[in-house]
Order: sequence, then C-alpha cells, then structure tokens
Amino acid sequence: MNQERTAGQWLGMTMLGAMASAICGYFVLLAPVFEGAGFLAGAAAQAGRVRAGVLLVLLSALLPLVGGLGLWPALRRRGNRLALALLALAVACLAVTAVEQGLLLAMLSLSQAHAMAADPAMLQPVYVLAGNARHAVHYLALLLSGATSLTLYTSLFHARLLPRALPACGMAAAALHMGAVLLHLAGQPFYFPLVAPAALCQLGTGAWLLARGLRQGASLTRAHAA
Repeated sequence: MNQERTAGQWLGMTMLGAMASAICGYFVLLAPVFEGAGFLAGAAAQAGRVRAGVLLVLLSALLPLVGGLGLWPALRRRGNRLALALLALAVACLAVTAVEQGLLLAMLSLSQAHAMAADPAMLQPVYVLAGNARHAVHYLALLLSGATSLTLYTSLFHARLLPRALPACGMAAAALHMGAVLLHLAGQPFYFPLVAPAALCQLGTGAWLLARGLRQGASLTRAHAA
C-alpha cells in the first residue's frame, strides 16, 4: 500500500533528521561554547551560535512528534494500544526540551550581562543555579527521549510493520540508553558506550524506512477498542 510506504518513509526522514539535528545542535554548535573560558565568559561573543544550537535541539525534539503523528494511522489500523502513549511521550519530551533550551537562553543572557558588568563575579552564583537546573532538565529530556524511542520500537515490533529484528534491536538499545541516564541520575558517571547502540539503531531503522517504508500488505489485527 502506497500509504504505508509513504508513512514509513516520512517516519524514516524524521528519525534521521532528529538524529542529525541533535548531533549538530549539541555537539557541533553548543559543545564548543562550554570549552575554553567557559560558557559564562564566552557565550556572549557567540550568541548567534548558541541560538542556532537551541533551534536545532528543539527541532530534534519536535521531529519524533511529527513522525509519531505520521505513524498514527498505521498503528491505529492495527489496533496498537501504544499509539497514544507514543504521542504523549513525544509531546512530554518536546516540552521538557523546550524548558531545557529556555534555561540555556537564560544562561546566555547571564553571559551577556557578565560581559558588561562592573563586577562580573556577582553573576557567578546565579549562573551556577541556572546551569544546575539546565543539567537536571537535560537528563530528564534524555530519559523521556529514550522512553519515546522504546515506545516507538515496541509499537513497530507488535504491529509487524518492520522486519522484527530491527525494532527488537531498537528496544534493547533504547533500554540501554535509559539505563545510562538512570545510572547518571543516581550519581554515576555518564557512560556513553551505553548510548551508542541507540544511535546506531536509529540510523539503521531510519535508513531502512527511508528506503523501504513500512511493511506492506497483509492483514490488520483486531480493531482497537474504543
């Protein structure tokens, strides 16, 4: 069915787009601003870079919601009860990411004030509070992002919309991603190798969907009870 092929390709584009925008936003644009003299001292001179990074990070959180909306008809036709949960988690992740990026923009304003202040040291305690708040919200956003991915892969697995090995690997990778975040929230160092499989699965699943779309044909399962 062309409709499901198109929906799958749309989902693949949003998965790859979200991954690309997150990498460019967090690592290419924003990460260098925290290096050198540090964000408080250096961000004011790189305000355009910070704002561009914020927009890309927001885009990376918006695209999973867009992909979930495109997938909704295919999941509902198969009576998949996780369709609504997928959208709810995507909305929650977008909202928390918006809060995180709002705090980052507040930190940018502090940096600009720091550059013009007669006594820059007075701004340090406020900056530390804003930075700690952003750090906490950032990891909550990562946890919600992992939960959204886990729900997406579980939906695709149960609806048989992909070869089952793809979403099965994605489910395991999303669980590792969430485990890394939970361990960090419990006070452990953030272990990046636990997050790498999630990135690889997103890349592989997104590329498959873009090339092949959702699995076509066959039968629908029981209609979802109203």
